[in-house]
Amino acid sequence: MNPLIALPVAGSALMAYYVYENSRRVNACLPGVFNCELFSFLVPRRIRLLMAIGAMVTLALMAFLIAINLHLYVAALSLVGLAIGAWGIYLQIKKGAYCLYCLTTDAILLILFGLSIIRVI
Repeated sequence: MNPLIALPVAGSALMAYYVYENSRRVNACLPGVFNCELFSFLVPRRIRLLMAIGAMVTLALMAFLIAINLHLYVAALSLVGLAIGAWGIYLQIKKGAYCLYCLTTDAILLILFGLSIIRVI
């Protein structure tokens, strides 16, 4: 078993927890870490749920692709996710409203991209 699979599985579990918390409460964030209350105010709840479900499914797909040794596809998916994440980080900095779950997912995608490229080369 490839130990790299633990990273997208953990990210998918984190996003599943975020979906669970976001479906129960309007403001699902870790208080005191970032100004995530403003993020929850600016981004509608349904959009947050859709983004979290999309990230959860994508990370689970990456875990499956790593399990069957298709690292090039993992790198491609990570690159697309990083492009979307860079735009999201820009908007978060511009508005001063941060999402810890989003930033964690972006960090996981960056690490997966780097490690997948190393595996392909």
